Amino acid sequence: MNKPPKHILVTGGAGFIGSALVRRLLIEGYVVTVVDDCSNGRKENVPKEAKFIKANLLEEKTYQEISNISFDAVFHLAAQSSGALSFKDPMADMKSHLYITFSLLQLSLKKKASRFMFPSSTTVYGDAKNIPVDEGCPQNPKTYYATGKLACEKYVNFFLGQGLPATVLRLPNVYGPGQNLQNKNQGMVSIYFSYLMENQPIIVKGSKDRFRDFIYIDDVVEGWMRAFEVSGSIGETYNLASGNKSTVEQVLYELKKACGRPNYPVEFSSGTPGDQQGITFNISKIQKEIGFMPKIDLREGLKKMVEVEMKK
Repeated sequence: MNKPPKHILVTGGAGFIGSALVRRLLIEGYVVTVVDDCSNGRKENVPKEAKFIKANLLEEKTYQEISNISFDAVFHLAAQSSGALSFKDPMADMKSHLYITFSLLQLSLKKKASRFMFPSSTTVYGDAKNIPVDEGCPQNPKTYYATGKLACEKYVNFFLGQGLPATVLRLPNVYGPGQNLQNKNQGMVSIYFSYLMENQPIIVKGSKDRFRDFIYIDDVVEGWMRAFEVSGSIGETYNLASGNKSTVEQVLYELKKACGRPNYPVEFSSGTPGDQQGITFNISKIQKEIGFMPKIDLREGLKKMVEVEMKK
């Protein structure tokens, strides 16, 4: 039986979710090495206690470098993360998912890593007919991005069969302090908030009646760590979500209220390619199997996010 992992390799560790996980790993006493090209994340997001390697995971030389690191688990968060952008350059999107994930899986198997944690996306379900969606529902992705995530899931499960202990976590709309407010192609909450911070009307692409499952970053980290540390999660796929339904209109209302600007102007435009009308998730599996229970609702989460960001 493999020994518990002590040294974690975190790809994309300079980004929003990755850096939050790095901070938690360090608190828990793990040794952490971060690999990131900073195309979306920032080096300043990486705590000084973690080793940082600025490198492009699309380059073969990067794998030669990290193959010399004595990591025994991988948190793989490096990838293009926008469904809309995936239509602008499908080839780049495919490489950022399939090439990098496959290369890391190969290396992890070779080094006999004890865990491989992969963040998929709830967009793999597409427009689901039966809501809330559980993990057994059909997957019908509507974007290159979602298709890439689903293909990566297949590779993760293939390598699981080769002996690499792996877990897949399907994430919905994650939000919270530390999101990249300069990136208006990814993150519904952060996009809306960025307009407020710039004193520009909030541009909403699509109907205000669309609905989503929004989960706060601290809940994501807690769920991820539980899945990582519970051996029973190996070989499983989970919806790491809040289980709650929130419309775009509700998000705008709570966000503007949290900013103290309830009458802030909002402008609506046409939607983006492949955008889902509405979806929520059944989280009973992750609750029963690893004891995950989200704690922060949308109102509290938006208030926390605004308070932190306004102080910067």
